[in-house]
Amino acid sequence: VVVYNRQNCCPDRIDGATVYVGGEYCGTIRYTQGRVIYSIDCNKAIGGDVTITQPDNYLTLCEVKVYGEKDNTLISPGRRTEQSSTAHNGVSSRAVDCNTDGNYFKNSCTHSQSNANNWWRVYFDTDYAVSKVVVYNRQDCCQDRINGAAVFVGDECCGTIKYEPGKVIYSIDCNKAIGGDVAITQSHNYLTLCEVKVYGEK
Repeated sequence: VVVYNRQNCCPDRIDGATVYVGGEYCGTIRYTQGRVIYSIDCNKAIGGDVTITQPDNYLTLCEVKVYGEKDNTLISPGRRTEQSSTAHNGVSSRAVDCNTDGNYFKNSCTHSQSNANNWWRVYFDTDYAVSKVVVYNRQDCCQDRINGAAVFVGDECCGTIKYEPGKVIYSIDCNKAIGGDVAITQSHNYLTLCEVKVYGEK
């Protein structure tokens, strides 16, 4: 996301403006004297909108250029799922019901019974080349439980989630790993997933 700042007056007002793709934080603009253009790397974040917020000052934007590409098809909604255990009615299918609400009491999130050696899995009808797995974290409580959760396509590990305070959406690049299922494991805490979006192609 490329932001063109005002130049004839008050250019420092842009300092602290933050850029989001959907609910995913991309970065914060830090004002530099004499600079006109600020570029924020969103690391292929997936979303249907881009938002720029400025909580501490007026917001003036002379141009915003968003560069992106359409990702592969969303292949996870409604697929068969299972998990290692279930507590508080947090069934595994909640993670693929297209409801991304992070409030557990809105019946949108999974919940394991155990606080160790947990896993959740979604199955496909055939092998897919998976480009990305997007995880929506719980927001009303216990957000840091997601820290260290690992994402797999088949037996191939795509990456591990590193918890960041205030972050809602975590995107893991799977680099077109091929498999018939996607799993998320959490070895040392409860596992709660409010939505898992898997993007891929046959």
